[in-house]
Amino acid sequence: MKLLKPAAVIGLLLTTCFAALAQDIKGVLLDANSGEVLSFATVSVTRDGQEKPNKYVLSDENGVFSLESVRKGNYTLKAELMGYITYTQTVEVASEDIDLGEIKMNVDAESLDEARVSAVGNPVIIKKDTIEFNATSFRTTDNDVLEDLLKKLPGVEVSEDGSITANGETISKITIDGKTFFLDDPQLASKNIPAKMVEKLKVIQKKSEQAEFTGIDDGEEETVIDLTVRQGMMQGLIGNVQAGIGADIPSQEGVESEIRYQGNAFIGHFTESDQLSLILNGNNTNNRGSGNFSGDMMSAMMGGMGMGSGQGGFGGSNGITTSYMAGVNGAWDAFDDKMEIGGNYVFNSSDRDVEEESTQTTYLTDHNLIYDSKGLSNTSSLGHRFGLRLDHEFSENTSILFEPQINFGSGSYYEVSRDSTYYDDLVNDPYKLNDAFTNNSGVNKNVSAGGFLLFRQRLGIPGRTLTAMLNVDYSNNEIDGINNNGTTSYDQETGVATEEIVNQNFTNQQNTLSLNGNVTYTEPLGNGFYVEAHYGYSYSKSTSDKETFDVETGDKAYDYSNNVVNESSTQDIGVNALFQNNGFRAQVGVSLMPTKTFNSTTSYDESDGSFSPRTYEDNQLNFSPTVMIMGDFNDNTNMRLFYRGSSSQPSTSQLMPVPDNSNPLSISFGNPSLKPYFSHSLRSDFRYSNREKYSSVNLRLNGSLVQNPIINAIWYGTNGASYSMPFNGPTRGSLSGNMFANIPIGSSDFSISNSTSASYSNSTSYVGTNIDMSLYDSDGYYSFMEQFIEDFNDPDYYAEHIAENLTQTVSFNERLRFIYRGEFLEASIGGRTRMNKSWYSIATTQDQTTTWNNQLSSSLTWDWESAGISMEADYEYNWYRGYSSEQPDEHVLDLEISKTLGSMTIALRGYDILGQSKNITVTDESNYHSEAINNTLGRYVVLSFSWRFGSMGSRGSRMPMGGPMGGPGGGPGGPGGGGPRP
Repeated sequence: MKLLKPAAVIGLLLTTCFAALAQDIKGVLLDANSGEVLSFATVSVTRDGQEKPNKYVLSDENGVFSLESVRKGNYTLKAELMGYITYTQTVEVASEDIDLGEIKMNVDAESLDEARVSAVGNPVIIKKDTIEFNATSFRTTDNDVLEDLLKKLPGVEVSEDGSITANGETISKITIDGKTFFLDDPQLASKNIPAKMVEKLKVIQKKSEQAEFTGIDDGEEETVIDLTVRQGMMQGLIGNVQAGIGADIPSQEGVESEIRYQGNAFIGHFTESDQLSLILNGNNTNNRGSGNFSGDMMSAMMGGMGMGSGQGGFGGSNGITTSYMAGVNGAWDAFDDKMEIGGNYVFNSSDRDVEEESTQTTYLTDHNLIYDSKGLSNTSSLGHRFGLRLDHEFSENTSILFEPQINFGSGSYYEVSRDSTYYDDLVNDPYKLNDAFTNNSGVNKNVSAGGFLLFRQRLGIPGRTLTAMLNVDYSNNEIDGINNNGTTSYDQETGVATEEIVNQNFTNQQNTLSLNGNVTYTEPLGNGFYVEAHYGYSYSKSTSDKETFDVETGDKAYDYSNNVVNESSTQDIGVNALFQNNGFRAQVGVSLMPTKTFNSTTSYDESDGSFSPRTYEDNQLNFSPTVMIMGDFNDNTNMRLFYRGSSSQPSTSQLMPVPDNSNPLSISFGNPSLKPYFSHSLRSDFRYSNREKYSSVNLRLNGSLVQNPIINAIWYGTNGASYSMPFNGPTRGSLSGNMFANIPIGSSDFSISNSTSASYSNSTSYVGTNIDMSLYDSDGYYSFMEQFIEDFNDPDYYAEHIAENLTQTVSFNERLRFIYRGEFLEASIGGRTRMNKSWYSIATTQDQTTTWNNQLSSSLTWDWESAGISMEADYEYNWYRGYSSEQPDEHVLDLEISKTLGSMTIALRGYDILGQSKNITVTDESNYHSEAINNTLGRYVVLSFSWRFGSMGSRGSRMPMGGPMGGPGGGPGGPGGGGPRP
C-alpha cells in the first residue's frame, strides 16, 4: 500500500506535464452569406510535414467544434462540408488554448445549383438523431395547416384527438427555428400554422437541457418537431385568416341537419431574432385547435366515468366537439443574443357530446359474462394557461434556464346510460342477470402551477461542468358531483327482481405537490473519456379528501368518505462513464435509489362518527443501471441502443380505498398497501439514408419489463356486477417495433412509402371466484376492502378463491403507399391493415378475440397554378372482420376545390360525401374483450373564405414542386405534368 502512493504522485506529475504540452483548439462555423451555423462539418488538424490528420471532430448542431489535447507544434486546420469551399488555416499550438472565434465558410459556386436541387428534391434525410423532411416535396393547398402536411410524411401519424407520433414516439413540443412554440402544446402549432409557411421539418430525439450541456445522457429524452420557416416569410408580418359555414347532410332519415361553422386566424411576425404569433380558432367540426388541459384534469378526477375515451377505426373522432381558443406566443433574442426569452397565453373552451353503444365479453373459468351498454355524455371545460421561458447566458461559462407555468380552469359533466348483463354458460342461450342505469353529473375547478430552473457552469477546461436543476409542480383539483344509479337483479330460479338505488352527492378534492432536483458534475479524463457523478432528490405528497352524503336523508355515507395522504421520497446517487470519438459513443452508469413511501388513510366510524387513521410505510432500495451505445458507421448509416431502469410510485386513485360506485356494474377500490414498481426499458434505433438516391429507412425496437407491477384483482357478484382492486403482481413485459421506409422508384417521380409496426405484451390479472359478497351488506364496503386485502395475502384463501389469468396480446399495423409527385400533381394509392388478437389463460373459448381493420385509400392534390385552381380529394374504403357484431363496409370520400383570387381563396369542401363513416373502438385487457361504437361527425359541406397577407399573400412566393426539384430525373420535359401548363 505504501508503494502505491509514490506511484500515484509520479502518475499525476506525468499527466500534468503532458497536459501542459497539449492545448485545445475551438471555434464556430458559420455560413459566410447568411450567418447560419454549419452543423456536422468535419474539422481536422494535420501536423506540418505529415499527410494524415492528427485529430478530427464534427461541429455540433450549433456549429461549435473543439479539438482537445493538441500537442505543441504547427498545424494546418481544415474545415470541410458538402456544398462549401474547404476552409484552411495555419495554427501554432503553444502554451495556451486557441479560440478561433467565428469561421465563415463560402458556398462552392460550382456545386451550388446541384446542392439546391438535391436539397429540395430529397424528401427525407436522416442525420444522426434527426429525421429531416423537405416540406416543399409534399404538396399542400393554401388552406392546409401543419397537421395536413404531417399526415403526408412517412412514419408520422396524427390521431383524431390531435396527438402526433413519429415512428411510434409521441411528439411533446414543436419549435420554430429552434425557439419553443407555445411551450408543451404541439397541437397549437399543428392545427393552426399554415402548411405553406414551412420549408423544412425536423423530427429530433432531443436530450434534456441538462444532458445537452454536460454531454452525458441522463435518459430524459423527448421527441420534438422543429420547423424552418421559408426565407421569404422571415421578413415581417404574415397572416392567414379563414372563415367557413356549412351544414350537415344526414345520411339517415329522421336526423336533423345542423349548421357547421369554422374560423381561424394565424398572424405572425418572424425575423431572424424575433417571433410573435397570434392564433384564433373556433368551430363545431371537431377541431379543438389546442390541447384541452383543463378538461384533462377534470377527466382524471372522474375516474371510471366518461364515454368515448377510445379511438375507433383508423383514428375516427369520438363524439362531436365545439371549441374556441385564443393564444399569443412570443420569443425574442436580447442582450446581443445572450438571452432568449419567450412567453405565451392560451384560452381554451370545449364542449363535447358523445353517444356510445358497447358490448363486452368477460372470460371466466366455466362461463362468460356479456355486458351491453348504451348511453350519452357531455363534458365541457374552459381554461387559461400562462407560460414563460428564459434562457440567459451570463458569460461563456455560466447560464440559466427558467420555465414557469400556471394553468387554471373549470368544467362540468353529465352521463346517462342503460346497461344489461347476461350469463353465458357456453352451452345454453345466455340469460339476463340484471338491468342498470346511471345518471351522474358534476362540476369541476382546477389549478396547477410549476417551475423548472437549470443552472449551468463550465469549470475552466472543456468537458468539466457543474449543473443544478430544480423542478416544482403543484395542483389542486376539485369535483362536486351527484351519483345516481340503480340495479335491478333477476333471480333465475325464483323469478324475483331485486332493485338497489344509489342517490348520493359528494365532494372530492385532491392536492398534489412534487419537487425534484439534482446536482451533476462532469470531468474529462482525456482520450475521449468522461465521468459524471450526480445526486438527486425527489419528493411528492398527494392528498385526497372525499365526503359523500345520501341525497334523501342528508346522512354521511361513511363507506364512501375518507381522507388519504400519500408521501414518497427518492434519492438518486449515481455515476456515469462516457467514451466518445468520431463515429462512436458509449455510456454506462448505475444509480442507487433508496425510496421511502408513507400512506395514511383516515376512515369514518359510522357508530360514533370518529376518525380511524390507518398508516402504511415501505422502504425500498433499487439499483438503476443505464447503458447507451451510439455508432455512426458512415454519413448514411447510424444506430442507437439505450437501456434504463427506473422506479415509480402508485397513483393517488390506486391508493384511495374509497369505492368508486359511479357505475353500479363496475365498482372499484384503491389499495393503500401498494408498493412502488420498477421498470426496465430498452430502445434501439437503426437509421439509413442514401442522399444520392433519396431513400431512407428508420427501424426502432422497444422492450420493457416491469417488476412488481400494479395489476387488478377482479371478482364478480351473483348479480353480474364486477369489483376490482389493484395489487402488486408478477413481472410483465412487452416488445414492439416500428419501421418506415421512403424509397424512390428509379429516377422517376414515383416513390414507395411504407410504415410497419408490431407489438406483443403479456400481463397477469387476478380473477376472484366464489367470493361471498354478503360481506358488503353486513360490514360495509370499507370493512370488506380491508378483509379482502388480508384474505388475498392468506395462501389458503388465495389458492381457493383467486385464479391468475395471463393475457397475451399481439397487434400488427401495416401501411403501404405508392406516391407520384409531379410538377402540378401529387397522388397516392395505398393500403393499410390493423390486426389485434388476445389470448386469456382463464378463458374456455377464444371466439371473437381477433379483429381486423382494413383499408384501401387514395389521395390527390392538383394545382393549376396559372388559373389559381386547386383540388384535393381523399378516398378510403374500410372493411372490418372479427367483430362481435358484423360491421358493414364503408366508403369515405372528402373533396375540396378552391379558387384563388390574388390574396383571397374561396374553397368548397365536402366531408364524408357518401355518408358512411363510423367509429369502432376495441379494447383487450385483463380477462375481457370489448367493442364500442361512438357517434362521429358525418357528412357535411363547408364553404370557406381565406385571406393571406404579408409574404403569404403572393402565390409567386411558392417553392417549385415539380421538375428537377420534385425528384431525380424529373425535369420540366419529363413525365407527370399533371395539369395544364402556365
